Amino acid sequence: MSLTRCRRRRGRVAATFVAVLFFAPAAGAQNVAEPSLKAAFIYNFAKFTTWPPDVLPVTGSFTACVIGDNSVFEALERAVKGRQVSGHGVAVQLVPPDGPARGCHLLYLSGVAPGSVATILTAIRGLPILTISDLDRFTGQGGIVQMFLENGRTRFDLNLDVARQSRLQISSRLLVLGAHVLDGAKAGEGR
Repeated sequence: MSLTRCRRRRGRVAATFVAVLFFAPAAGAQNVAEPSLKAAFIYNFAKFTTWPPDVLPVTGSFTACVIGDNSVFEALERAVKGRQVSGHGVAVQLVPPDGPARGCHLLYLSGVAPGSVATILTAIRGLPILTISDLDRFTGQGGIVQMFLENGRTRFDLNLDVARQSRLQISSRLLVLGAHVLDGAKAGEGR
């Protein structure tokens, strides 16, 4: 594929992701606050991830958990109301830092001490849980998605190696939008 075609394709994918993110009913014409923007990103990360069939039974719901950020928890509850992930209704739970995260399909961490982050990630290592955070060096510690601001825009890094170890498949449409996609030996070098 030529470089020009590749750039055009990447631009179309980015436009699609932005359209899904900003023109979703949850965002509407309202002023999008930071927790709402994070919630929209979190929901879209889930939409562009595939879990193993044995993890999401046909009759079960998709569980999104939040540790350490009540405002994102509340915004995520509003954002997913009436929506689905992989054909499942979404339940949002607020989990304490020392609480059980094993029942989560998605885990968002924020405002958690660095030592606690390492403990949480170690406890769920290898489980099919999409881990997302805005904390520094999150992907380097074994998290899958790290959101950050760059030039006033929300960007994100992906640790594809950890996603594979967790039996999660990240859509190529999401991979092309990542600022950095860490894979293999480079995975430990996250921001």
